[in-house]
This record gives sequence, structure tokens and C-alpha cells, in this order.
Amino acid sequence: MRASRAHFLAASASLAWSMASPAEAAAQIRRFDIPAQPARTGIPLFARQAGIEILVSAPTTEGVTISGVKGAMDVSQALQRLLAGTDLVMVRVGSAIVLKRGKAGPTPAAAFTMMPAGEPNPQEHETAGAAPDDIGSSDNQAAQDIIVTGIRGSLQQSINVKRRASNIVDVITAQDIGKLPDQNVAESMSRITGVQITRREGDGSNFTVRGISQNRLEINGRTFLGPGAGGSASLESISPEIIGSIVVSKSPTADMPEGALGATVNLKTKRPLDLDDLVISGRLQGAYTDQADHLGYRGSALISKNFDDRFGVLASIAYSNTHTQGQSFDSGGWTRTDAIDGDGDGVDDPGLFRPNRFMARIYDRREQRLTLNSSLQFRPADNWEIILDGTYSRLKRERNSANYQILFNNNDVDAVADEHGTVVSGTFTGVTLRPLIYDEPTEFRSTNLGFSTKYDGDVVKMSADASYSKGKGTDGGPGASFTYVVVPRAGNVTNASYDFSSGGPVPNLSLDTNFDRNDPAQYQLASIFDGDNITNNSGYDGRVDFDIRTDWGLLSSIQVGSRYEKIKFYSESPQSVPSAASLLAIGDKNGDGIITVDEMPGLNYDNSMSSFFPGASGDFPRDLLTGTVDKDVARDAFGLPIPRADTIPLGRVSIRDVDQDTLAFYVRANFKSEVGSMPITGNAGVRYISIERISSGYLSDTQATASKSRFDYWLPSANLSLELSPSLMFRAAAAKVVARPSLNDVGVSFIPFIVARTGSRGNPALRPFQATQYDATLEWYFAPSSALTLAGFYKDVSSFTINTTRPEFVPGLSTGPDDLFQITQPVNGKSGTIKGFELAYQHALRFLPAPFDNLGIQANYTFVDSKTPLVDEATQRGLPLPGLSKHSYNLIGYYEDELLSFRVAYIHRSKYLQGQGSAASGGSSYMQARGQLDASAQINLTKTVRLTAEAINLTRSVERQYLQDPARLLSSLREDRRFFFGVAATF
Repeated sequence: MRASRAHFLAASASLAWSMASPAEAAAQIRRFDIPAQPARTGIPLFARQAGIEILVSAPTTEGVTISGVKGAMDVSQALQRLLAGTDLVMVRVGSAIVLKRGKAGPTPAAAFTMMPAGEPNPQEHETAGAAPDDIGSSDNQAAQDIIVTGIRGSLQQSINVKRRASNIVDVITAQDIGKLPDQNVAESMSRITGVQITRREGDGSNFTVRGISQNRLEINGRTFLGPGAGGSASLESISPEIIGSIVVSKSPTADMPEGALGATVNLKTKRPLDLDDLVISGRLQGAYTDQADHLGYRGSALISKNFDDRFGVLASIAYSNTHTQGQSFDSGGWTRTDAIDGDGDGVDDPGLFRPNRFMARIYDRREQRLTLNSSLQFRPADNWEIILDGTYSRLKRERNSANYQILFNNNDVDAVADEHGTVVSGTFTGVTLRPLIYDEPTEFRSTNLGFSTKYDGDVVKMSADASYSKGKGTDGGPGASFTYVVVPRAGNVTNASYDFSSGGPVPNLSLDTNFDRNDPAQYQLASIFDGDNITNNSGYDGRVDFDIRTDWGLLSSIQVGSRYEKIKFYSESPQSVPSAASLLAIGDKNGDGIITVDEMPGLNYDNSMSSFFPGASGDFPRDLLTGTVDKDVARDAFGLPIPRADTIPLGRVSIRDVDQDTLAFYVRANFKSEVGSMPITGNAGVRYISIERISSGYLSDTQATASKSRFDYWLPSANLSLELSPSLMFRAAAAKVVARPSLNDVGVSFIPFIVARTGSRGNPALRPFQATQYDATLEWYFAPSSALTLAGFYKDVSSFTINTTRPEFVPGLSTGPDDLFQITQPVNGKSGTIKGFELAYQHALRFLPAPFDNLGIQANYTFVDSKTPLVDEATQRGLPLPGLSKHSYNLIGYYEDELLSFRVAYIHRSKYLQGQGSAASGGSSYMQARGQLDASAQINLTKTVRLTAEAINLTRSVERQYLQDPARLLSSLREDRRFFFGVAATF
């Protein structure tokens, strides 16, 4: 028998809150078709057909066989027939029925009593809102510790966690994650109220909570260090299959590690003692992407064994191999010029902005994603637990991209400027045309290992935890690629007429050339670009916590503890740009003084694509040269070193080496009482942290530099939960929080992106964000698997970190006074505020007539507004916090019966500021509003085997970025629609 918890089979159907009375619900006529079978499978089937919620522990059903029920009858009569001859008896808990072992014999009709959600229930009243440790081993414990099946059951499990929390949280649980059409953990997180994600070439990558990017990401409550910039985890490479739940804590408690201005997001992996005796599950799917027109696959498997709730072992794997394609337009930014006549009066107009280029980009990605997870749990006694677990992930991406660039200049005739000074159309003469092929490989690897132990004594609870994490990789992003930079051969001339006024994702463009632009023989080498982004991050942390029970009136317990964390972040971004002249001795095979395409080893122009941006209206080049390039072949042929900090000139200047140590202590007091007849619980405490940071790097290849800093903070926090009624909960919280800047931002180096003419510079003097925050929520749990929640929040931020971008002349790289790099650097800003509210609603529509009673909805909306010290130089108007969408929402509809389940999910976020720009660069950049429609479905072939199908980005939504005004278009990106189909099984 399971001693420490009750495992439940919960029917995902539930009573509707709007039923007139319990008697009407019990008397409702339903049609049943249930053969005699083991109670373990028959009871959930009955509950679905009856439209009620039944809870029963797994041990209770062992050896029990229920009777068959067939025909139309009321629910009460059907339940009597089902349980006839068994020793199962019913106990009401809230709006559900709990089955327990009792005296064998017929079940009286009077025992079947239903209650609409919201009606007072003494048993619920005693425990609702209590912390898990305050819940006894009565039927109330049975009602709250529910492991459920189905979509509605999964939603109910998330509600249970949210109701029992000691602070303000939102939760998504394992089955809910598995039912959603998500490619990685970031996309699963986007379904949670207040969470917004940014995408990298169609995949969810980074996230914000309530519009704030300064959040803490944990795995099993520990630091989750990865290979990303600043040590961030690569969420693209983490499969949702290994996750048991995602908990987003929006108000901190004193025992929680610091570092979150928005929220702490805890990814909890699956563990064996949370599962049944033996669980074996797997999934295999084909993967089709429509732009790449390619078929790949993905699969996952899990095996878990629970030995009498004392020892458990779990192992899981998820792997995918896919081929995707993205297509984008890029204007390369906008340049302020005084040398263009924008109104046709024959006089050049000052302060106009022209596009830098027209770049059509097509990239093919071949991706392999691997995630491994394992866990060992040992319980030597009921009050002692030891856990060892580990997670490994790898993302390997081979990407070749074709970039068709037309570089503009100030030779613009017939130019037309709009009222904002944007040159929306004209004809550039003597432009440069460059068909470039990039090799952009990416490989991320992350390892996380953890040990924890918990001991629950009569008076004192003790826990200890230690973990190690490592992330390393190479990122094929800006400045991390290889390409032959080619230009037209002498005498080849191109004029370009363009029109940005259409409002489409790609502006109109026509080319007038005196040569065949798609003939590779018409181009010669100008230079080679060879660069890399390399990260190698590691860290460990340890903590010890004590929870001391007390009998001091309102005070129920006192918690104290300490934590130490050490993180090392290292990155380098070396770049080499050898000119054609320096390579002539090796590359000019025929002695004509140039290096032609056929003299560039590893370069293969193998195709001329004819369908660039299909479906988009407009007149622009759709036939583009595409191909591949092999950087290893090219390096060998020209004797080029692999770009590393120690192998190329100025390579060491790109090094960012940061060591950061954090020591923390805390004390937290927990209390519980009553206000009248209303239970009240809460906690208050303070956390002290000390942060020491050393940033090291190079000013030149021989001149090292370092910067040291230290920060100390006292962080008080308080949380209060008041149970206004058994179904209505009010919470309030206040705290002072800090969020450290990204370790990538505090480096001492300068990293130029030579081809793009941009760059980034670190700032080792950056201080952490500081904020005082206030939260309040009202939570109404009006029916099983249903809730309505309203939350408000306010944050007073004392020091924003902002990114500034300015044009700079870079010695040794700029070719003249007009060849300026757009350099971005983070700086500490002034104070500001963030405020907003969230509205979340979910409801299982069990009051509808069959079959519509299997429908349900989930919806959430977040409004966020901010006042910051940021000012747009171009307009002199205030700017919001970067990455903050004022409006965002999720709409999810689902249907589930014993044969079929499906979900349709739409996610939307309004425009948001991407970065502050200068007046000379055309203003600040924004991402345009975007929505995406996804869907998933499954058909249950048997009790253990099901067919699955998923679709992502059904509407083929385009990501668009612009400067100041939508007419000043920066980029448009269209990704594949992605389809997955296959089979899944659980035994």
C-alpha cells in the first residue's frame, strides 16, 4: 500500500456549476455502455459517461471488478448497478465522489449525493488554501492529491497546485503539456497566463513574464545554467516530454532564490515515486514541414518503476530529426542622409531615411534534438527521502542560408518621402548585388545533475540540496558563420527600383542589370567572412533549509536556511575577414587577377529558387540563387585557421569571462488563523544576499583587463491567503526583489559583426535591477476543472537596465567616415514602474447536452503598461520596457471523450519594443503584433494505444520588425507550417 500519499484515478468529467440542484444532477438521464471489467478502468469510463467526478485510490481498486451497466437511466441508478456486489462505498468530498473500501452489499441511493461547486462543504473548508504540510491524512488529503488523466483532469491537477500554494503561482501539468502542440519547453510556457515568448526562426526561445525578461529559470528548484548568452538555458533544446509540471511563481517567499523581477519559473521533471508501480510509455511521429517540403521524425520513451513507494527509478529520452525552412526579408536598417531629394523639387532634403539594402534570405535547417532525463528516489522511511536526478540536452543544427543582397547607396533618383521622412520609393543607381551562401552551424549541450534529501521530524524538517550544471556550445547566429563575400565582376552594373509603401511583408523591387544575375560566373571574391560564437558556462549551488514547527499562537512554523551559488561564464566571438587580395596567391588559379566562383573550394551554387515568399503579394525577385558552402573545405584550401580567440588577430578582444558568487541567508515565519469563520494563512520573511562579480577580458591581444564589483541586499517579502468561501480565495503579496543583469552584458569586451556593420559592447559596471512589487489575486473555483482568476500587480523599479544603440566609427574596421557601425551597449537607467492585470478563465462545459458536454475552454488575457526613463531620440516620446507587449492572450478550446480528444490554441501578443535606437539610425525598433494558431488531436485505438496529430503555425503568421513607423520596415520572417502525426502508447 502507498503510505505517504493517495494515488487517484480521476474522471475528467465534472458537474456543471450552473445545475439547479444536486437532486437534478443525480436524476439526470444518461446513456451508458460499460461492460463488466476491473474497477481500475471501469470507474473512469463510468465517470466520463455520467458527467461526474469520481476519485478513487489505485490500491482501493485492486482486485475489484465492477458490474456492467447498459442503457438509459439516471446517474444514481447507474452507479448503484455499477458497484453492486463490491465493497466500495461513497464519501462526498467537495463536488466529487470518493470511493473507499467498506462493507460489501448494495449501495443505497441516498448515499449518492451531489453538490454544485461553490456550495459550502465543511471538509473543503478545513483545508482549502492550506500549505501541503498542513493537510491531514483524511479524505481531504484524498481530494487534494490527485493524479489525473485526460485534459479536464490535467486542468484540475493544475488548479489543485495553484490552490494549495503559499504564494501566487500559475501551473501547467504534465498531461496538459503533452496535449499541446509544442516543440519545446518555451512554447509550453507560453500557454501560461502572463508568459510571452520570443521566437528564433519559428521556435520558441526566450520568454518574458508580465512583459519582463529578468526572470529566474530553475530545473527542480535549482539553477538551470545553459550554453546561451549570459549562461541562459537553451529552451529550444528541452523537450516537453521530460517535464512533469511548470510552476510560475509570481510572488516570492523568503526561502526562494533571488534573481526574478518578473517570476521564478521552475521546470519540474518527472519522478518515479510520483507515478504508478510500472509505467512504460512512448511516442513516434513523422514530421512534415511545408516550405522545406521534407519529412522528418521525432520520438520519445519513458520507463519508470516504483518499488512499494520506497525506491523508484525513471529514465526517459526524446529525440527529433527535422528539416525546416525559413524565408525572410531584411532592409539592413535605415540610414539618415541629406543627399536625397524626397519631394522632386530638385533640392536635396535634410534628415531623410533610406533603406540600407534589400536582402532576401532563405535558410534550410537540419536539426537534431536530444533530451535525456533520469531520476532515482529512495525513501528509507516514511519521513526521509533521497533523490538523485540528471538531465542532458543537445541541439545540433546544420544551417545553410542563401542571402541575396542588394546594397543601396545615396544615388536615389525619383525618390518619394512620406510625412515621417521615410524614403518609401525610388531608384538607386549603381547598387551592389551579392548572392551570399552562409554555413551557420549551431550546437548546444547542457548537463544538470542534482542531489537532494529531506527529513521530516516531529518538530524539525530538514532538507539539503546540491547541484552542478554546465552548458557549452557554438551558436550560428550573427557573427558566427562562414561565407564567401562575392560581388559582380568588373563591368556588371545593377540599378534597383523599390517601393516600401505597399505595406506587405516584402517591398516591391525591380532590378535592371546588364548581366545574368543568376549566373555564378558573373561574380568574383571580395573577401571571406569566418567567425564563431563559443560559450562554456558552468556552475554549482548548494543549500540547506530547516522548518521548525511551533505552537506559538498564530505562528505555525519558522523556516531558516542558507544557499551558496558559484557561476562561471565564458564566451568568445572571434572573426576573421581576409580580403581577396590576400588570398590571390592561393586562389587565383588561372592568373587573371581575381578569384572566380569556380575557384572558391566548397562553394556550390546548385539551384535557382523560384518561389521566394509564396503567397505574398507584390512585385519583387522570387528567383534567387541558392546553394551550399562547406567551411572546412574552404579553410583547408586557403590555409585559414579555425577562428578562436588565440588564432586570429584581435580575437582576444571578444572574450567575456565572468565569475559570480552569491551567498544568501533567510528567515521565514508561517502563520495560520481565522478571520471570523474564514481561514487565513500566510508567510513573512527576509532574505539577505551578497553578490561578488569579477569581469575579465582583453583591450587588445596583449592587454588584459578586469573589473570587480560587489552588491549586498536585504529582501523582505510577505504573502497572505484568505479563504472567503470554500470556492473563493483572495491573495495579497508584497516584496522587494533584485534581478542580476545577464552575464553577457557585464563582460568587458567589444564584439563587432563586420558584415552586418553592427556590434555589441559589454558594461562591467552594470548594477542589478531593483524593484518593490505588490500583487493581489481573486480566485474563484466555481466547478471541478474550472476557475476564474483576476490578478493585479504593480512594480516600482529603481534602476532599469536598457540597451542603447548608436553609430560609431570603429578604428581598423570602418573604411571611411561614413562607414559607421551600429553599436549596442547596456547601461543603467533611471526608475520606472510596471503595472497591469491578468484575467484567466477555464471551464469544463459539462452542463451542455451530449456530446457537447465534452467541450471545454481556456482563456487568459494580460495587460501590462510601463513607465521608463527611455526616450526615443527620433520622436522625443517616452518608450516602454523592451520586450513588453501591452496586450497578450491565449484562447484554447478542447473536446474530450473516451474515443477522441483535440485542442485548438491561438496565442497573440501586441507589438513590443525590441531595442532603443538613435535618431541617426532611424529610431527605435519594434516587433509588430503577431498571432499563431496551433492544433492537436488524438484518437484512442485501445486503452493504451492512441493515434496523434499536431499542427503548428496553421495560419503561416509572419514576424515583422520595423523602425519607429511600420513603413520603415526592418525585416519580415515566414516560417514553415509544421505537421506531426504518429502513434503513442502508455502501459
